Amino acid sequence: MVAHNVIHIAPMTEDHIVGWRQLWRKNLNDALDDEVLDHTQGQILDSREPLFALLALTENDEVVGLLHGVVHPVAGSLYPVCYMQDLYVHPGRRRQGIATRLLEALRMMGAAAKWDRIYWLTDQQNKEAHEFYADKSVALDFTFHVLPLGMLDRIKD
Repeated sequence: MVAHNVIHIAPMTEDHIVGWRQLWRKNLNDALDDEVLDHTQGQILDSREPLFALLALTENDEVVGLLHGVVHPVAGSLYPVCYMQDLYVHPGRRRQGIATRLLEALRMMGAAAKWDRIYWLTDQQNKEAHEFYADKSVALDFTFHVLPLGMLDRIKD
């Protein structure tokens, strides 16, 4: 059995930009241009913005997993909610508990901040993700609709 580096979870800082960009590009099959990456990076690093990133880091600060979230108010609750936009682990580091650690760190953040809930979307074809989430969440059967006001123009083919 191969020993792997110890993993710790931490909020993204400027020290992690290169690793975060490399891993997020891998997650998106390099579908976003530098302007969008720069903008997203700026939002994540700006503590006044609701977008944040948690990273799974090796003891050498290599970024091997990422989680993006947005905290926002919601009608029907006194407390904010968190939309988990991305949860991605480098393919070579999967099945080592990294995604579980990222999700647990997010759950702990939410409990401390008294969020009402954390929610996310999962592609119906992503069986591995559905298996991962099966015992960690409640699945609601909704159809996700998008009115793409310019969104499709920004995504490369």
